[in-house]
Amino acid sequence: MKLKFFISIILLSFVTTLTTSAQKMFDDKRIKELKEWKIEGKKKTLDHLTKYDEKGNKVEEIEYNSVGDQKSRVTYEYNANDKCIKESYFDEYNKLEKTVTTEYHPNGRKKSQNTFQANGKLKNTKEFEYILE
Repeated sequence: MKLKFFISIILLSFVTTLTTSAQKMFDDKRIKELKEWKIEGKKKTLDHLTKYDEKGNKVEEIEYNSVGDQKSRVTYEYNANDKCIKESYFDEYNKLEKTVTTEYHPNGRKKSQNTFQANGKLKNTKEFEYILE
């Protein structure tokens, strides 16, 4: 029973790794940007833009309104292990709304998240607890 569980965990990890790698590549080339277009009749407008770094990590997402102006923007920063450690949220005027920082356990699982207001004041903290068998 334990062997089946162990094999299942290994297979799940392998599939997750393949899926993550596949999301960073398209036709064996690294994705630099992903543009999502909204098409209504003959009108085509940019709806969403996602930018990636050289490692395939998402570094910026911009959402646009129906006339093509920025609706919101999020930037992402990563640690040496490619774990997202900071997310900065901006409004339609590119004004900072909030920042979320994430800490990780040595095994790579999330430990805690802190959400800060635009003025840097701590709004809330979220802790992650893992119940193991």
